[in-house]
Amino acid sequence: MGGDVAGPQLGVDYGAVRDALAARDATAFVHVGTAEDPILRYLSGASDVDGELAVCVTPEQAMLFAPAAPEAAREAFAGDRVLPGGGSIPTGERVAVALSDLDRSGTVLAPRTVPHDAALYLEDAGFEVASSTAVADARVAKTDAERLRQRTVQAAADAAVARARTVLRESERESGDGHGHGGHGHPRGDGGEHDPRDDHLVFEGMAVTTERVRREVASELAGAGVDPGVVAVGAGADATPRSDAAVRPGEPVVLALAPRDRDGYHGRVVRTLVVDGDGGWTRRAQLAADGGVNAALSELEPGVDLAAVEREGAAELTAYGFDDPASTFDAHGVGLERRERPLDADATVPGGAVVALDATVGGPDGVVRVADLAVVTDDGAERVGTADRSLPP
Repeated sequence: MGGDVAGPQLGVDYGAVRDALAARDATAFVHVGTAEDPILRYLSGASDVDGELAVCVTPEQAMLFAPAAPEAAREAFAGDRVLPGGGSIPTGERVAVALSDLDRSGTVLAPRTVPHDAALYLEDAGFEVASSTAVADARVAKTDAERLRQRTVQAAADAAVARARTVLRESERESGDGHGHGGHGHPRGDGGEHDPRDDHLVFEGMAVTTERVRREVASELAGAGVDPGVVAVGAGADATPRSDAAVRPGEPVVLALAPRDRDGYHGRVVRTLVVDGDGGWTRRAQLAADGGVNAALSELEPGVDLAAVEREGAAELTAYGFDDPASTFDAHGVGLERRERPLDADATVPGGAVVALDATVGGPDGVVRVADLAVVTDDGAERVGTADRSLPP
């Protein structure tokens, strides 16, 4: 995984797993996969270890099975033992043998995403495998160290938005197509006169396109030691996240960023910028989106249903006259995944959760979007990050 930014050591509390073992009279919790798996990343901390990993937690100890870089695995792992994994012996089989050698028997808990072959090795060794959401449940509320990781990534995302603002603000307006493709040209008048809709932007002698803005943003994130993750930039009515089209004055440019640190903790920020805008629908849409995020932030507190948060955000969009299907409000958890629990509308938001609040307003010339992260505190919620929300760059 790219990115060098790291925060405080992420100590893992296996108490929630052991509570689940006690509640279900189970002998161990097991999961097998790679470091890209968020459950394994959470339990092992071994984000830089390649190959198939496994974590096994019993009432007495936590073990990591790692196929390579055992020293790196030992440094990252908050448990008790690091054992060999992979190689000629499948990791799932190694875990089953280790549990048998410890004279464990009975039920083994595992997430529903545990590989089928790993479950079969456990069953062949005489264990009953049962599904458990213990780790997924524990991951919803973030620890202080996890939230600090996300604040650090969000600061890098804010700086990347500022870089995009600089590129657009310091660009010069020139007439003509300005791009070899993208299909944005408009028919000229009867006299062949200049159509301002075909004007384009030039920064440091080169045309500004969505791809160029994307590269500038990704470079800023990488320079801050953060994996750029998802960097989506779209402009105008025909925008797509991976488009490469000329950026034109007056058209909304949407930046949607979801970078992550070396251990996989994500940030999230979405902004809309308009160069030489004339107000109109984009200004009203920005006020609606901005107000929607603020209204949802005010509703967010421990114990609230995610649906109530989304309703508050959507109500603000409606208050500004944006009640069509193209205008939406979305709230969801963010952590080791870009979208994670709390996720379902009926989910209850706990204290400590980190939630993305995302408003989208559709219009005749594209969309206007605003999204921020918020951390749920004991008495409400607070915004994470400080990126300017204004339309003009």
